[in-house]
Amino acid sequence: MIVKNKLTLLLAAGAVSLALGGCGGSDGKPGEDGKPGEVSVDINSINAVQTQVEQASYDDASKTLTVEFSLLNANGVAVTGLENTDNSIRISFGRIGTRSETFTPFALADATQVSARADGDEQIWLSYRNKDKGNGAFSGSSYWSSTSSCADGETCLTYLGQGKYQAVATDIIDTLDFGYGYDANQIQGIYLQTNNVGDNKISNVETYYWDPQTEKSVSYPLAAVTIDTCTNCHVGQVNIHHGNRGNTAEQCTFCHTDYTTYSSEGTDAAGNTVQFTYDGSIKGLVHAIHTGITEGERRKIGKFESVITDEAKNPAFAYKFDGAALDANGDPKKDLNFPASTANCESCHVSYETTADTLPADLSENALGWFADTDVNSCQTCHGNYHHGDEVETVDNDTVLVGCVSCHNSTDSGRGGAFRHFAGTGQVGNEAASQAGILVEASYSNLAWDNSTSTLTFDINLTKDGVAVTGDYVPSVGYLVNAVDSAAPDAFIAARARGNATANADGSFTATVDASSADYSLPALADALNSGADVAIATSFSTCIKNKSSELVALIDTDGDGDPDCDGVDSRGRAASVLSPNAAKTVFLKLDGSAGAERASAANYDSCANCHNNDMVVRHEAPHYRNADLNTCAQCHEAGDYNSLIVRVHGTFGKAHGREDVQALVSSAACSACHSDSDYSLDNARSTPMRWNRKDDTFSSPQAGVCASCHVSDSYDIGNGKDSAKSHIESMGGIIAGTYGEAGLNGESCVTCHNADNIKKNHAVD
Repeated sequence: MIVKNKLTLLLAAGAVSLALGGCGGSDGKPGEDGKPGEVSVDINSINAVQTQVEQASYDDASKTLTVEFSLLNANGVAVTGLENTDNSIRISFGRIGTRSETFTPFALADATQVSARADGDEQIWLSYRNKDKGNGAFSGSSYWSSTSSCADGETCLTYLGQGKYQAVATDIIDTLDFGYGYDANQIQGIYLQTNNVGDNKISNVETYYWDPQTEKSVSYPLAAVTIDTCTNCHVGQVNIHHGNRGNTAEQCTFCHTDYTTYSSEGTDAAGNTVQFTYDGSIKGLVHAIHTGITEGERRKIGKFESVITDEAKNPAFAYKFDGAALDANGDPKKDLNFPASTANCESCHVSYETTADTLPADLSENALGWFADTDVNSCQTCHGNYHHGDEVETVDNDTVLVGCVSCHNSTDSGRGGAFRHFAGTGQVGNEAASQAGILVEASYSNLAWDNSTSTLTFDINLTKDGVAVTGDYVPSVGYLVNAVDSAAPDAFIAARARGNATANADGSFTATVDASSADYSLPALADALNSGADVAIATSFSTCIKNKSSELVALIDTDGDGDPDCDGVDSRGRAASVLSPNAAKTVFLKLDGSAGAERASAANYDSCANCHNNDMVVRHEAPHYRNADLNTCAQCHEAGDYNSLIVRVHGTFGKAHGREDVQALVSSAACSACHSDSDYSLDNARSTPMRWNRKDDTFSSPQAGVCASCHVSDSYDIGNGKDSAKSHIESMGGIIAGTYGEAGLNGESCVTCHNADNIKKNHAVD
């Protein structure tokens, strides 16, 4: 439209010029062409917007912040009309500072005055616009608005042309009672939000940092995690949005500063209403959310009942409150289920082996801070005031808050805080015995197949750091055995066999497998092996480990029943050892012991491990095959008496990714979250029937099962509903809930229409 109008004007101008040219033969020169008109779109006609801050500066004398920025649509075309909208922009303003600048002296229960923090020099982000949350709680969540904060008679937002705008904010600094102010020697930063603008109520957030000494832009100076670490689980950044206020750690930091606290109330054991405060920093909230503290299953971790839920030590846990939506009784409206272990710091942070020289380009040295044991509050974001969390020391006659790191630091004689979460770190600190089982490796030898008795035998060898882990340390060793077609290993093809191995004098364990049973409507393992199939072996076990270490501990018969246990106690009556579980990944072997054909998987195990970084399945009991890979899971959820892995993971019956809370993290429609571009077409569907529902012993044909796992499901409402989808699939020859024999008829034709390109097109998730 704009181009057309410009052309009309030019034609009209040309006609006038010709007319003038015929009047008296003037000697005058023709007029110059006018400047091209602005190519732009109005803000009310767009559905998405990009904000690019180009310059920001603060004049301390006039107390004025000036910001210049461009507004573009999704295609990079200038956007006009922002200055005329009711909701235009919000700005948060802050700088680098130290913890000491937000420290307020306080008194302990015995009236001791705490005057400072031991980590007072640690750099944090300070907001210039703080908010009093009441009951002694504060946050950095106040902002300046170009509409509500602009004084009468002033113009705070001006259009400069070509999609560029200028915002001028006066008296933008208000740090309340903290007392700190503008500091030109520190890096400054702004958070600029276009907030529900235009007819389509679009929003966008952009951050910008600069050095006042040079007026040059700089990168985020406190970058501790990358957005990728979040989107590994929260597939699609939309699943991290807090309303429309941004979805990266740095954006969240502008409001959820390190000194942010929230106040709330809960009920104690006697039913009394109790007021309390809790950590509202981005670190505190993220750590707390990922403990799954609203889920009863996650409350069964060690010492939870006796310490972490103690009202005096950790009120946010004890008083049934975690910041989630609560019902009329003050309880969370729904369970939260997080597969990632908060104790596994490397899920989000760099490895403790990383150095400043090897940091990714988009991270600052603050990314190394988590294992430095210098932050006196870090432990408490998960553990609460576990014990002596308010530890103080006298320094130069002043009482200084030192917190947990007074004892738990990586520089003293064995009480390192960060490294207590890991096994085998080789660092100073009490290592997590509960994790040490994953350090034990399994290998197999002496395979022998006797087809006359349908018996398979093999030895299992467990080692840790090259040293044999014998029956002295392992109560029992279980195994699962199946087979794959060596020529087309796309599925397990037999009824799985399982049992416990016998410990040998040489430290190995011998498995004797009866392969004669046909079960779960599947042929016997013996039939597959006699037909030349390769063997698939998975092993599970638990190892006795010395508490707070990675050292093996011999089993002892503490109760005199002749059965050695791993439940010794130390001189103070505490657990001296723990059973640490592991499930070795499935190994594929030929009967001569050489490497066999590996079962092909449609999903990438690394994609699963991005979220399931500790326990492959989140359960209320002991870890369910910790560290198991997809092939190990498929031993039961493909060739066993449980629903197929496809049905289970996609969430046909409300499990796994069909759950409402999991859908909020990663939609099952986002195939690429788990699959690569080439492995989720129906051409790659397995060649054998798929167990649909173990309760009624039904099976689906391969292609139909893949589609039906979502489209014929109680967990989703897709298209015209599951009945319509079921009718369509069956009319095309697919079997959804039939017998094993019916599901193997191979009469389905889903792939004829639903080819790889169509599947990708219809499952694209922005």
